Amino acid sequence: MKSFRVIFRNVATTVALVAATVGFASCEKNDSDDEPKTGEIVMQNLTLSGTVRDAVGNALSGVLVSTGSLNATTGADGTFAFEQAATVDSRTVVRFEKSGYFALTRSSVKADEMTLDVVMRRKGNSGASSQATFNAGEDKTLSAGGMKAEITASSLVRADGSAYTGTVTADMLYLDPNDADFDATMPGGDLAAIRSDNREVQLLSYGMTEITLTDNAGNPLQLKDGTTSELTFPIPAGMGNNPPATIPLWYFDDERGVWIEEGTATLQGNVYVGSVAHFSWHNLDVPAERVTIRGTVTDCENNPVSYVKVTVDQTAAVTSSKGEYSVFVPANTPVTVKVKSSDYSDYSSEVSHSIPGKSGGTVVTQDVKLPCRTQEPGDGSVFSIDKASVTYLMSGSEMIITFDNHGKRMRWDSNYGTADHTVILFDELAKIYTIGTAGTWMDFPYEGNSAGVLFAGFIYDEAIFAQAPGFTTLTDETIAGKLCKVFSYTGDGCTNKVGTWNGLLMLVEDCEGVSMVATNVNLNVPSNAFSKTMNIF
Repeated sequence: MKSFRVIFRNVATTVALVAATVGFASCEKNDSDDEPKTGEIVMQNLTLSGTVRDAVGNALSGVLVSTGSLNATTGADGTFAFEQAATVDSRTVVRFEKSGYFALTRSSVKADEMTLDVVMRRKGNSGASSQATFNAGEDKTLSAGGMKAEITASSLVRADGSAYTGTVTADMLYLDPNDADFDATMPGGDLAAIRSDNREVQLLSYGMTEITLTDNAGNPLQLKDGTTSELTFPIPAGMGNNPPATIPLWYFDDERGVWIEEGTATLQGNVYVGSVAHFSWHNLDVPAERVTIRGTVTDCENNPVSYVKVTVDQTAAVTSSKGEYSVFVPANTPVTVKVKSSDYSDYSSEVSHSIPGKSGGTVVTQDVKLPCRTQEPGDGSVFSIDKASVTYLMSGSEMIITFDNHGKRMRWDSNYGTADHTVILFDELAKIYTIGTAGTWMDFPYEGNSAGVLFAGFIYDEAIFAQAPGFTTLTDETIAGKLCKVFSYTGDGCTNKVGTWNGLLMLVEDCEGVSMVATNVNLNVPSNAFSKTMNIF
């Protein structure tokens, strides 16, 4: 493992979620440290957040998320957030670890705002993964998802280089480029790579694999010097026409967050075969020059759409608070820019744009305009919801309050980064019209009133809560750039802390373990709309 220095620049107080406990050592800065050296870890200020989920879309709690000298643990909703991150050679590098899952490092070119969509795969036997035990003194063939790896007898060593002769546990994962979550599961995320001559290139993947070996105490094992393992890669569906005679092999450098060229695989029938000298993530990829595709995602009224995923074939990006995205693709390769309906709304159609192959160094601007979203509630009437709105990110969960043309609040949406998409449609004075979760509508109205509390407590009226027993007004706090009212109240022996801004829930901490905080607020309504609508309930 390489050793790197950690340099802190413009260090600010981080959110309470972040604790500085990861073991990268820091050094004193001197005049020669003004510019970071190659491979040097530099802590920089930025807004970094995201959601970690498993292969079926469930949020993953208890994931250790590390970036340089900082770490955090995902909560029940799978989210995490940092105000600083480690950059190496201008790339932000973040590590994800959880017992029973393949560890994953995500990385990309540093930006002021970064939102990560991360999928971690469970170890064990499935269509794409396998787990096996064998004696280190025997030959062993590992296989998963059509991928194979050969391990020769007595070729494994401990971390200190000493020979290992006991029982080995092998975990193997094969990632097919056709996998629906390929962009969220692969290490890195943008397929950036460095050739053996140090040229930076963009990769087109023919598949990748992760192999981890441990001894009977759970300690890592590796191939000893001078030995190799033969890897056999299947040709993915749709990539078998005129396959190249050879394709370079690459390993993922976890510290630098980039793919490094290492060897070549040769076409043998309908598979590629090559050898590697160590176990880690390995990738079978065709290199090319880089093309940049960027743009802005807007709704049908030209308002920017924040935190929506834009997929461009093998890579993807999540839009910023301004609705902007940017991705890299290989030169001379046609691609499709796509916003999937599941990433935008359960109730809208998919939007896509085809882009022909471009020469290296080209920058393509491709804006994406999403259609108005409509949904039929229980009585069959149709509500158009793409009017003026407030969008904000609540610990990774997107919340949207939508207004009609008269400035009256008409819909509340929340998307928790999974299949769960909760929608509340309501008419005047907080009478909820109907409720839907994950696309299933319940045909009963919830009879609310003007007491100030909307269903599920997502919109608050401090004046009403002030009349409740156990209510205490706390000191105002600035949350997501907004000066918020903060109060606590006690009921049934449970004390809750709540922060609000113009009726929007911006902070909640309750005694049942729920903790959420707004990280971004995007206003697409005139300021006077709040006086007409946000307090009507």
